[in-house]
Amino acid sequence: MKNRTLIIISIMTFMSIFSFFKRNPEQKNIIKNTQEENLITPKDTKEFEKLSKISYEYLNKQQEEVEEKYGIGKYENWFYDQEKGTLTFSDKGIDKIIIKYEEVGSISKISNTWLWSWANPHLDEKIKTEINFVKEYGKKQKLEKLIKRKWNADEYDGWEMTAISAYLMKAKGAYRVPTEKTFSFMIYKEIIDLRKTNK
Repeated sequence: MKNRTLIIISIMTFMSIFSFFKRNPEQKNIIKNTQEENLITPKDTKEFEKLSKISYEYLNKQQEEVEEKYGIGKYENWFYDQEKGTLTFSDKGIDKIIIKYEEVGSISKISNTWLWSWANPHLDEKIKTEINFVKEYGKKQKLEKLIKRKWNADEYDGWEMTAISAYLMKAKGAYRVPTEKTFSFMIYKEIIDLRKTNK
């Protein structure tokens, strides 16, 4: 289908996703410098750093709870569907867990930039209906990283924006989808357990 995004990969990739909470010290300064003023990474303020710390603590707890309750890391396959706004985990072709998600944003592997989902015209509107809440919070608190549509960034920044979004929107967890050119980040709005009905 024309606008249907369907990716099925080994769940082994998923196991690497939970190693996002610490940036390798050697990677702290790898963000590519640019002559383009509009892509310069916003500077962190004390207020932003405080929010980031609280957000990581929140998301880390949520990830642990989701893994303990639903065992997401154990399923053979997963795929996401933009048209439906769902992320599905399955075993042997049988759906086990369906998650309704909100797209947070993406990291480009080509340009090394972060792009908020609300600024991405290529995404289905269904998966970015609520993320503006984070942007509005950024405006009120004068936190530029939450307002600027696109800026130089790495995967750590992607997880940081995701953690903050999860905290502010009280999400149940988060996921990173790797593709050839990007890392897409999403947060869980609702988790539907099909394990008892789809055995």
